[in-house]
Amino acid sequence: MFIRAFLVVYFERRGSLAREGGGLEILRFNKMDTSKEAIERIEPHQEEDIFSKALEPSKATPHKIDYERDRKEYIKWIKETTPSMASKYISKLDKYLKGKKANTPAELRKLIESIPPTKSGNPDRHAYNAIRSYINFLVEKGKVKKSESIDFKAVIPNIKSKARPETEKIIKAKDIVNIIKDVKGTKPEIIHARRLFLKLLAFTGLRGKEVLALMNQFNPKVIDETFEAFDLPKEWKKKIAVYDLERVKIPSRKHETKRGYVAVFPIELVDDLITYQKSSYRLTSNSIRKDEMLNNSDKAKDFALFRKFVQNFLNNNVMSKVPNPPADSAHLIEFLQGRAPKSVGGRNYRQNVQNAVRIYYYLIDDLKKALHILEL
Repeated sequence: MFIRAFLVVYFERRGSLAREGGGLEILRFNKMDTSKEAIERIEPHQEEDIFSKALEPSKATPHKIDYERDRKEYIKWIKETTPSMASKYISKLDKYLKGKKANTPAELRKLIESIPPTKSGNPDRHAYNAIRSYINFLVEKGKVKKSESIDFKAVIPNIKSKARPETEKIIKAKDIVNIIKDVKGTKPEIIHARRLFLKLLAFTGLRGKEVLALMNQFNPKVIDETFEAFDLPKEWKKKIAVYDLERVKIPSRKHETKRGYVAVFPIELVDDLITYQKSSYRLTSNSIRKDEMLNNSDKAKDFALFRKFVQNFLNNNVMSKVPNPPADSAHLIEFLQGRAPKSVGGRNYRQNVQNAVRIYYYLIDDLKKALHILEL
């Protein structure tokens, strides 16, 4: 058989340079190699299997709205930013968003439409606000763009609480007396605690959560320390107690004006507070609801109106019964109820406490006569 001598020169692309279109490698073979032997010595080219990779399933894109994924982080965030609403918002989101996801405003709208109305038949405003709060969290944490949040919020109903007409804000002393008499409870200490809560509401004009915190954290020593810190006349202790609320842990809101600074009430209630502290029963945010406390809650005025009663009473009597009343007495009364900032009237905080407490001191006897609730 005739074998022909020749030189085979084979060009092959190798490695990464081959994929980029360069890097030719020259392979030289001996002159006496047959074409068959030369071919066998050539390493086969390993081609990349791009087709199988193209068929591999891609990783799922995370949903923009996924409360269960974000729950722990959201709880920490809401407790820092809006502590007063944290428990309510967490409860609503756990109930209506946990285990559910949405990627578009339309999908979120479907979730919202499944939220039932409240017992009174009204839209669940707190649930909508909770979802709005969660979206704010997503924006702040960089999980959703600001522009996207606008689209998501557009599908959330904006239910604003309607301001009561003035005719519905009317509450008289006899209404407060009837409410306190209507308190229910399975044990004497429960009835005592609930009546004490209502008495403090009626005499201080503070918010329910502030009175609740005061009762559960009460320390009689703070009264003496408050008188000393604000340089209040010691003889006033015969009639009133003044308690520094900055010594009490109260869930605050974003606006610093929405909190009380001092609690002022008749000295007679101090013994009741000490008795409450010694008992084993403790009020909670749930147990101070109207339907929990009263036998006939549907007929009773809202507890929030107690604040209005105190404000009206002090304003109606300050100019006629307080010696040399300040010109801005109305602002000082608002300060006393935590409706105005510390620096109201351009005075410093200590001066505002002194002037506000002075107004209360001169009106407490008339307030006690108007209410007739200390003996209940």
